[in-house]
Order: sequence, then structure tokens, then C-alpha cells
Amino acid sequence: MSAGTRALIEENFLQLMEQEGFHKVSVRNLALRTHINRGTFYLHFTDKYDLLEQLQREILSGLEQVMVVKIVREEMSEYYLKGLPYPPLVHILKYLQQHGERIRLFLGAKGEAGFPGQLREVVKRSFYRKLEMNGVFADHPAVPPEYLAAHSAAVFLGITEEWLHSGMPYTPEELAVIYNEVLFMQATLIPRA
Repeated sequence: MSAGTRALIEENFLQLMEQEGFHKVSVRNLALRTHINRGTFYLHFTDKYDLLEQLQREILSGLEQVMVVKIVREEMSEYYLKGLPYPPLVHILKYLQQHGERIRLFLGAKGEAGFPGQLREVVKRSFYRKLEMNGVFADHPAVPPEYLAAHSAAVFLGITEEWLHSGMPYTPEELAVIYNEVLFMQATLIPRA
């Protein structure tokens, strides 16, 4: 199958998902809409689940790659104090913006139930590595590392999912400033005695 045919199948698949929901999409309808025969579809995909899994895996592996950027909390703090977007975070948010419509679809009611958990695991693993590299676990030995990673992932996902579901009304730069504000606001909610 040519790259153009594959792209056409993917595009029509996503449009059908948006209109009907994943569970109502059939290979027959997809083939009719794409103007191919079902045999062409089956040459490259086992079924609609395989197609969806490949699309989701592509998004998640790309996200895992962009989340490798080094985030230094002292540097992030300097950007926060100046009210500026933190560039490594902007880099991640630009990836999410670029793939935002697909991610929103996969996360929504018309998607498939397993994607939100997969996304959460990718983000949690990434935060675990970042927190470990930055010595956060050593600085807070009373909190198990997996809890710190889960908390960090939840804050990030909460903000980014709201952004995606609301149609991305802020630029990645604006959202980076909002994210930093929320992050540093948490530290000041309860002053230490």
C-alpha cells in the first residue's frame, strides 16, 4: 500500500470515529468511504483495532520522545518568577497541540477505553525519570517515588486534558505559563511552620 493510501485510510478512519464513535466503525464502511476494497485494508491492518492501536502507539511513542527533554526545577522557577514560558515545557505542549485533535478524539467518549490509561502511564514514566534525575526523590524521602510521579503526572494531565477538551484556547506558550503558575501555587498553598 502506498503511503498515500495508508494516510487516506487513517484520515477516513478518524473522521468515522469522530462521527460515529470507534465501536460503530466497520472495515466495510471505512473501505467504502476510502474507495478501496476491504482486501486492500486487510493487506496492512488486521482489523480496526490494529489500525487504532498503530495510530495510538505513534502518538504515545512520539510523546515519550518529546518528554525526554531535560527539565531543571531551578531554571523552571526562574521562568516562573519572570512570568515567562519555560522552553522545554513549551516543546512538549507544541507536540500535544500538533496532535491535539487525535489525542482529544482518543481520550473522548468516541474513542477506545484503553487510551487514557496508556497516556497516563507514558506521562507517569516520563515524570518518574525527570524527578529521579533532578533529585526530587532524595529531597522528599517520606513520599514514595511512585506517588510523587503519579502526582506530577496527574497535574500535567489534568491541565493538558482540559486544554485539549476545551479546544486549545491558549497557545503552548500561554499554557506553559499557566502550568507553572499552578505548579508553584501548590507550593505556597500551605506554608511550612
